[in-house]
Formats: sequence, C-alpha cells, structure tokens
Amino acid sequence: MFTLLMRKMRNTKWMVFCLLIGFIMAAAMTSTIPIYMNASLQRMLVKDMENFQTSEGVYPGTYATTHSVTLDTDTATQKAEIKKIQGIVKDGYDSLDCPASFEKTYIADEFLYVTSIAITDGSSAARLTLGGMTGLEDAVEVVRGRMYQKGQRSDGVYECVTTERALKVSELATDTVYEIGNIFGADKTVKIEIVGVIDVKDGYEAYWAEGLGEYLNTMFADYDTLFGEIMDTGAVNITSMAVRYAIDYPKMNMNILGLVNDRIEQQRRTYEDNDISFKIPAADIFVDYADRASQLRETLWLLQIPVILMILVYLFMVSQLNVEQEKNEIAVFKSRGASRGQIIRIYALESMFLGVMTAVVAPFVGMGLCRMLGASNGFLEFVNRKSLPITLAKDAFIYAGAAVIVFFLTTMAPIIPSTKTTIVEHKQSKAKKRKLPLWEKLCVDFVLIGGSLTWLYYYTKKQADLTADGITDREAAINPMMFIASAAFIVGCGLFIIRIHPLIIRIFSKLLGRVLSPAAYVSFNNIGRSAAGKERFLMIFLILTVSLGLYFANTARALNRNAEERVTYDVGADVVMKEEWSNTSGELRAASAKESGDAAKNAGSNGQQISSEEQEIEVDEDEVEYSEPPIERFEQLAGVKSVARVYIRNSINVKSSRMKVPKVSKVKDEAQRKELAAANADSSRTADNTDNVNLMAISPGEFSKVCNFYDRLLPYHINEYLNALSDYPQGILLSNAFMETYGLKTGDTVTVSWGGNDAFEATVLAFVDFWPSMNPYLTAKDGSYMNFAIMNLDYVKIMSKIEPYQVWIRLEDGALTEDLYKSIEKSDIEPTLLRVAGQEIITQKNDPMLQGMNGALTLGFIVIMIMCIIGFLMYWILSIKSRTLQFGILRAMGMKYHEIIAMILYEQLLTSGAAILSAIFIGGIASELYVPLFQYLFTTAEQVPGFVVIPQRADYLKVYTIILAMLLICFLVLGSLIRKINISKALKLGED
Repeated sequence: MFTLLMRKMRNTKWMVFCLLIGFIMAAAMTSTIPIYMNASLQRMLVKDMENFQTSEGVYPGTYATTHSVTLDTDTATQKAEIKKIQGIVKDGYDSLDCPASFEKTYIADEFLYVTSIAITDGSSAARLTLGGMTGLEDAVEVVRGRMYQKGQRSDGVYECVTTERALKVSELATDTVYEIGNIFGADKTVKIEIVGVIDVKDGYEAYWAEGLGEYLNTMFADYDTLFGEIMDTGAVNITSMAVRYAIDYPKMNMNILGLVNDRIEQQRRTYEDNDISFKIPAADIFVDYADRASQLRETLWLLQIPVILMILVYLFMVSQLNVEQEKNEIAVFKSRGASRGQIIRIYALESMFLGVMTAVVAPFVGMGLCRMLGASNGFLEFVNRKSLPITLAKDAFIYAGAAVIVFFLTTMAPIIPSTKTTIVEHKQSKAKKRKLPLWEKLCVDFVLIGGSLTWLYYYTKKQADLTADGITDREAAINPMMFIASAAFIVGCGLFIIRIHPLIIRIFSKLLGRVLSPAAYVSFNNIGRSAAGKERFLMIFLILTVSLGLYFANTARALNRNAEERVTYDVGADVVMKEEWSNTSGELRAASAKESGDAAKNAGSNGQQISSEEQEIEVDEDEVEYSEPPIERFEQLAGVKSVARVYIRNSINVKSSRMKVPKVSKVKDEAQRKELAAANADSSRTADNTDNVNLMAISPGEFSKVCNFYDRLLPYHINEYLNALSDYPQGILLSNAFMETYGLKTGDTVTVSWGGNDAFEATVLAFVDFWPSMNPYLTAKDGSYMNFAIMNLDYVKIMSKIEPYQVWIRLEDGALTEDLYKSIEKSDIEPTLLRVAGQEIITQKNDPMLQGMNGALTLGFIVIMIMCIIGFLMYWILSIKSRTLQFGILRAMGMKYHEIIAMILYEQLLTSGAAILSAIFIGGIASELYVPLFQYLFTTAEQVPGFVVIPQRADYLKVYTIILAMLLICFLVLGSLIRKINISKALKLGED
C-alpha cells in the first residue's frame, strides 16, 4: 500500500506540491496568531515600561519590600526574623512566575556612630549606617581604592566600601580605621576601614533601581560577614532590611499578567500582615496593560476573521478539486476489487503524510512571517525598525496542529462518499447534466449581502444616535461583526459575480458569435456552458484576494492617515516652540519682598508673629511686563523655511448682548447640551458672555506660510479667512457654537477680555468648525464644549499688553529634525515648549495597537495572496491536464497551435480578468461601506479632524503590482507545463 501511495503521489506531484504549500501556509497563518499576538503584546508592555521610566525616572520593574527589624531582642532572634522575611518575599515573588534580572537582600544598622573620634564642644559624633548587600561585588565598579575582603582581618578590622557622596556626608576618609558602636549603647564596638570608593557598574542600573541616594551615609560590608561575624559581636543590631527584585519584563509571559495582578493584590495583604512595606511601580502599568492587551488581542483576532474565512474557503475548494480529480482513480480502485476501507486508508495516509509535514514546518514559517512583519509601518510598508521579540511557543504548534486536523477532516470528508461509486456510475455521472451547487439553490450570496448591509444600517444608526448624545460605544472596539460583516459582504458579492458570470458570457457569445475567431468562440462556449465548473474556484479566489487586499489597504490607510492627521492637526505646524521671555517679575518680587520686610519689622516691634504663608511673596501675573525677543533668531535655525508668531490664551471672556449662553454647572452628554441650548429663549436661564473660549491671535500672512491644515474641514480655503483677518484687523473668527448655540451672526460685535487687560470690541467675520490645533470637542470644567476665537495678532497687541507667544515653524523639504535640535542647542533659545510634528507622528505610529493592526492586515494579505497563487496554479494545471484530449480534437479539426494558446489566453481574460475587474469594484464598495466604522472606536474628541476614508493610488498600485507578479509567475509555470504536453500524441488521440 505504501508503494502504491508513493506512486500515486509521484504521478500527481503538482497537485501534492500545491496541497502541501497551501496547507503549510494555512497552518502557518493560524500559528502566526499566537506568535504575532504575544510578540505585539510583549512590545506593548516594553513600550509602556520604557515610557514610564522616561517620564517618572524610576525603573518600572522594581519589586521592592522593606521591613523594620525588631530591635529589643538578641542576635539569633534577629537572624531568624531576617530569614523569615526573606522567605516570605521569595515565595511571593516566585508565585508571580516572572523572570528577574537581579535580586538582592540588604540589611543595615542605621544607628551607628564613630566612637574613636573625640567630640569637641558644639559638635556631634559622626553618624553612619553599616549595611550589607548580596551581589554587591558584581554590581559596582571601584573608582578609588579596592573592593573589601570578606571576614575579619588579622588585626580585628572589617573592611568596607562606600560612595563618594557618602564619604562627604559622613565626613569620613578612606584608609582609616574607625571604631563604631550603636547609639543605644556603645559598650560593644567593632573596627571598620573604608578601603574603596564605588559607583554603579554599567549594565547594573536595574540592580540599583532605588538609586545610590538611598545610601547617603552607608558603609557597605560583605553581606555574609555582616550577617555572621559582625552581628555575632553584639555591637551591631540590624534595624532595617530590604529584599528587592528587578523584573526582567521583556521576558515576561504575556498570557499570565491577569494572574500576576491578582497575586500582587494578595501579596499586598500578606506583606501588610507581616509589617512589610511593598512597592512595585509597574503594578498600575500591569493593570492598565491587561486592559490594553485584551483589546489588542481581540482586535488582532478579529482582523484575522476575513483571512480565516479565506482559509476555510480554500480548504473546502481544494478538497472539492482534489475529489473531482481523484474520482476516476477511486472508481478504478473500486472496480478492481479494492474495499472502501483500503481506499480510505490510502487517502488518509496521504493526508496524514502532508499533515505531519505541515505541523512541523508551519510554525517556523509563521515565525519567519512575523519577523518580517515586525517592521510594518503601514499596509505593505516596511521600515528599518527593531524587530519584534519573536519566540516560538508551544501555542504555535497547538494552533498548527488544530489547522492540520481541520485540513485532514476537510480532505477526507468528500472522499468517503466517493468510495461508494463504481467506474460505470462515475462515467454515467459525468454524462449527466450538472446540478446547481447548493449555495446557489439556497441563495447564499443574497443572504450574505443582505445580512451584511442590514447589520451595517442598524449599527450605523445606533452609533450615530450614541454619538449625537455624546456617547462613544466602547464595546465597538471588540465588536466582531465589524469584521464579519465586511468579509460576508465581499464573499456574498463574489458569489453573486460567479452566479451571473456564465449568463453574461453566454449573452456576449450570442451577440458576438458571428465575429469571433474560432479560438475565441471555443473559449466563450467553454466558459458560458460551465455552470458549476472549476473556473469558479479560480474566480472566487481572485475576487476574494483582490477585494480583501483593497479592503485591507484602505483600512490600514484610513487608520494610519487619521493617526497622522490627528497629530498634524493638534500640533498645527511642522514645529511649535515657546521660550521664556525676560520680564519684570523679579523687580516686582523684590518690591514685594521689601514691603513684606517692612511689614515684618513693624509687626515684630508690636510683638506680632508673621506666619510663613504670609511671608511668601506672590506676584500678580497681570502686573508682569514682558520684553519681546527678536523673532529672527528662529529664522536662523537649521532647516527653517518660515516662522509665525502665534499667541495662545486659554479661557478668555467673550461677551455680546446678542448672545444667549445657557447657565450650566455640569453637562453630562450632548442631549443635555441640546436641551439647555433650546432654553435660550428664556432669558432668565441664559447669560450674555462665556469664559469657555480659547484665543489664538495670529499674523495672517505669517500664519498662512506655516500652518498645516486640510481643505476639506472648511467650506472655503483657510487663506480666504486669513485674508479677511488681514483686510479687517478688528475682526474675529468664532467657532460654530457661537452661531448654532449662542445665536450670534456674521457682522455682530463682541467684546473680548482676559486677565488685567481692558475689554475691547471685535466684529464677527465668520464661523468655522475647525482651525489648526483648535479642538472643538474639548470639554470645559462645567462639562460644556470649549469654544475658540481667532484674531489678528497686531490688533491684539495694540489693544492689550504683549505676552509670550508661540513660534510656529515651517521646515524646508527634506530638513532633518536632528539638525534642528543641534542648532537649537547652539543658539541662545531655551524652549519651554518644543513639539515636532514629524517626531510625534513617529511616536504615534509606534503605538502597539496601530503596529499590530498594520502587521495583521499585511500578514493577512500576504497569506491570501500566496494561497491565491496556489489556487490559480491548481486550477490551470488540472484544467490543462484534463483537456489534453480536447486539444488533440481541436488540432485534428484544423485549429493551429497558436490558436490553442490564444484560446487559453481568452479563457484567462474571461475568468481571471473578469474576476479581477469585479474585485476592484467590490473592494472599493466594501471599503466605502465598512472602513468608516472604525471611527466609532474613538471618542469624538479623539476623532479631530474627523475620520475619513481617502484611498491612495499608491496602495492600489501595490495590490495590482503583486497580482500582476502573481499572474506572471503562474503564466511562466503554465507555459513550462504546456511545452511539455506532447501535442503530437494529443493530435493522434484526437484523430482516433
């Protein structure tokens, strides 16, 4: 039987090869889910930890416990207590199952003084702490002197090392023997000598996560010596101890973080019961990470839904093709006396052979795909980024094994019924008229299209209602129907196309029958008469591949584009800077200090005391006068093309007799805002002014050269509004709420004021929804939306005192941010604010969620494309091999060889061409309908300047280029196959 199996596989090596590659890719795709997911989650945790360390200056992986050791007891009891605490903490940390890069125990007597130094009048004895730390020798470098020796020297002295700062604080010196004792009783003493000065060793920063500042007057002895010989002298009583671990978070198991959080909470209670102080900075990160990881895990899973559906379709189609190809051979086996069990065993062995190879190879292929996709910066975009921390866990083999089981069952399911058919029954079935497939009878295509569109309608309506009420459905982030519906729509449209495709071909065949060449006529007839042929397998694969490719491209483009646009809009320009201006605050503070001093003298002469709060000198910011520095310094920075002055003032007052502002204390949602706005007619419930306004004052000409803005956000180009401000400097642009909610109109006059400035008037020129860096959905303290106003800076400077403004910068094309930073360092500019849009976009693109989605979409498309290539080859290999007799008959009838080739090309055009053309429209329609649903994953404030789907030609060209390359590869393979066909034999067979 084994020989028969090998012969069978050799005779159908192309089919076996396609099956093997297909199932390896299918299983590899399945195994990438845990591999890529764990790697993405790992990178997300590392990013969160690094950001915490950068912002807080604390190593986030610290696991620190401290304990005050009982003093009024003997040495043996103290040692037992120390060991007990060590055991409790060790058991607690081990229960977390987290790897540790370092661990250490520290014990110390903090109440020691030098008894060998005479105390002069008015001075105090030198205080010090004697401590011991495990692993200290490896974690420090000796900058002066040498490392201590363990144990007691022959002269009775114990050696110590310390830091440079501790020497200064304790006023001790190296290479000097000191006699020390406990301040609670110096009847017993020990001698120590500081033999070296130490500092932190490179690579051991995590070991010293608490910092050397914790040991300002500490002399370090060998831990074992301190715990043993020195404690036994009775001169030293341990007062405190600490057990610290440095969590090696890059190596943590992402799947157990939920368990880690639970155990940390349990340990807090355990430590509290044992008087142990516990600190783990990463605890809050772990809790937040668990939520983010859950969202990322579910998002990555859901992004794979279309791909998983494609794999299922692939498995089903391949099994059907395999059965159709093998039915004749199965019938021959049956007619020659083989039992059903023997036939089933032959095919089961073949499937098991391919399955075992797949289970072994697929996880490694999946790991390779994940390594490549770690650098994804968009759909089919890759950058030179640090690769993902890919590891091959057992989960990958479990997933691959599950895929193999599905493959085995799917392959064997149609073979079992076929073993009942004899050769006569098989030939009779081929002569019968083909029946419609089950999916056509059940109208599965209409069900999928109708169901997906119905869900889209109700979901969009629901989300629109929620958004109108100021509520964002956060459950949308894990709503699987967002992905299932889009995949169902594409599959439904693909099935509908292959339903009507033969009918359309027959119509064209009748219309063009008289003008078609023989080769074209045969091609039209073959395709038009095939109501359930194998070309449907090819067409549905091409449709799904191209449609999903375009859908994935538009999804990734929309997510990346909107992430970039949010940053670009929020920053407003390429670079935004602000510096400290010279001002009169020092003079005002000095004057206030003089007045306070005089008041203190008078109060003292009267016997009164002045509190520290009363002595604090405060300066009224409204009284401070500023000196404007020259703007030209910014123009001289490297890479700068244009600069603009932009004055920002938050919470100014805008007043008008025509305004009717609802009086609110706290607004919960948009529905309440509308209700309050409707009460404008009741003047008793409204005011004529609002403080919820942010002001931007600009020089229109300068601003037009530096601002980054999107034309779609305003009814007219932004320069039209800037021209209006330039032509009429006393004008003001207001956010739309002033018109829609407060009742103002163009041409109305408003009064603006802030700080200690006098109020002045401005005329309303226009109302706008958006403006660079102005978010109309920020909420004020009372819960209402913040409004904004745009004015001419020159007019504002005339009507109010000058205050520090921002400098917005447009960079030259190709300018490097690094050069800008260097030129700022060399200049006299000391920025208090520096925002670079390009750098913030990079930070945004490094977000694990966005990277994970880009990688998942790219991975899905690549796998689908590979499977499509395999499907394409399988169809044409089977088609050409099964039509050798037809080619011979056509040649015997007089058709030339090049006409045979032309016939195949026509069939390619009528199947592959029609499928690709249809898929372009299907993918575009699916993108227009379903990609906008991603906007509901964000709050209204997070969507500024609004979620849009704008396809880019470059994305389509990528997909088309890959498809073209696929077709060329397939044509080369098919060309090689056709050349090997012996047309002479086919011709002879046709003549017979």
